[in-house]
Amino acid sequence: MALLASLLRSEKRPVFLELRSSAGLIVTTASFATFTDVFLYAVIVPVLPFSLSSRAGVAEDQVQYWISISLAVYGAALLASSPIWGYLADRIRNRKIPMLVGLIFLTGSTVFLCLATNIAMLLVGRVLQGCSAALTWTVGLALVVDSVDASQLGMATGWVGMATSLGVLLAPLLGGLVYEHGGYYSVFAMCFGILAVDIALRIAIIEVKEAKRWIDKTPVQSTTEMSGAIEDVVTKSEPTGDDAVQRVGKDNTMTEMSEEATPNHNQPSPASKHNHVIGPLIGLLRKPRLLAALWGTLVHAIIQTSFDSTLPLFVKSTFHWDSTGAGLAFLPLVAPCFISPLIGIMNDKYGPKWLATSGFIIATPFLICLRFVSEDSLNHKIMMCGLLVGVGLAVALVFGPLMAEISWSAVDGMDPTQDDMSAVPYAQAYGLYNMAFSGGCMLGPILGGLIRDRAGWPTVCWVLGLITAASTITQALWIGGPLKLKLPGRAGESS
Repeated sequence: MALLASLLRSEKRPVFLELRSSAGLIVTTASFATFTDVFLYAVIVPVLPFSLSSRAGVAEDQVQYWISISLAVYGAALLASSPIWGYLADRIRNRKIPMLVGLIFLTGSTVFLCLATNIAMLLVGRVLQGCSAALTWTVGLALVVDSVDASQLGMATGWVGMATSLGVLLAPLLGGLVYEHGGYYSVFAMCFGILAVDIALRIAIIEVKEAKRWIDKTPVQSTTEMSGAIEDVVTKSEPTGDDAVQRVGKDNTMTEMSEEATPNHNQPSPASKHNHVIGPLIGLLRKPRLLAALWGTLVHAIIQTSFDSTLPLFVKSTFHWDSTGAGLAFLPLVAPCFISPLIGIMNDKYGPKWLATSGFIIATPFLICLRFVSEDSLNHKIMMCGLLVGVGLAVALVFGPLMAEISWSAVDGMDPTQDDMSAVPYAQAYGLYNMAFSGGCMLGPILGGLIRDRAGWPTVCWVLGLITAASTITQALWIGGPLKLKLPGRAGESS
């Protein structure tokens, strides 16, 4: 990575510097990167129930098993690589280099999945995909935190959340349609096209602290001008943020830029380097609000991947739908993603506690009632779609607020007036976030797929409902800080 950094580091002023270092383009790039990762993960979800038999020779009664295993392998790779990328990201500080390295893993995984004619190639592709996703989520979210003010973080993560949900929405839909009408390789031609756009965006961006080398202005002026389009959108919404947390976010960005510009001649000893990594990590794990956010993230991932492994096969066996129908089945589940930016504004204004808690409360009855969908009739199809919309709304209420809560909990307890706010371990915090999400990605397919094989669809639904019901307690007690009777109404504050 050091060699790649030296190759990319140039003394010549880049063209379109202000645009390429604007918060708007950086948030767009991070959002599209997560969209691409999710899209390439989910695009073959409605394809596998049909292609495993035709291309890999898997018996029909083994299809559910291997779909669950392939998704669990993805989660395991995500889990194993997340702490590695979090550690490296906080040491390197340059967020762009790891983002480019992630493209190597993502391209390799897409090639393996495209050419897969056996289970081994499918699993290798999923492993590389998990490594890429861990890097993109860990570094991409840290890049967003570096580029926007803390008072606008909820809005920014709302856009990332919408891009993620949009990937979940479009991937199964387009995957099923293209597979049925164009065949297996047409699906991956579409994937490589999306990957090309992602590559262009990741190469184009310039980090704010890197742009400071060429912009000869005061730090405040530089940050203000480089806020870009996304800040204009957020400013119009006039959210109310916590002043201390805002100063922390701004001071952190300014400190990192000044550190980049000023060489450090006093290299730390190996022992201090070790403490620099382990100390912040232990500090993060001692925060109940962070642990609650990680639990909520784990449960969200379990719900998502449980449906990924069971819904296509359920509609195939119950309603006799083809790959197009299997893709369309995800439409009501992820349609509510379009309100994610609105939820982000509410999150900045009121905090994450009651949004996340409400999400799990809403999810519980809808998940349990899905167990009653059992007949190939119009009424049951309509009932399934309506219940999936309710689950999708609940997931939208949980996803963005918990993502922003990771950042706020990392800052929680730190003195906003201290000079060295660069010590905030954002990348390690999002590395833990990735580990929680990947744990859910590993448990979800096993919980969903294997329980469906052993006990049926109804059991899957009520088990998921019980998990979300229990999760409401952790969210209400600790998200945003310890539970209080009075809600201060400020993002990142205890509520």
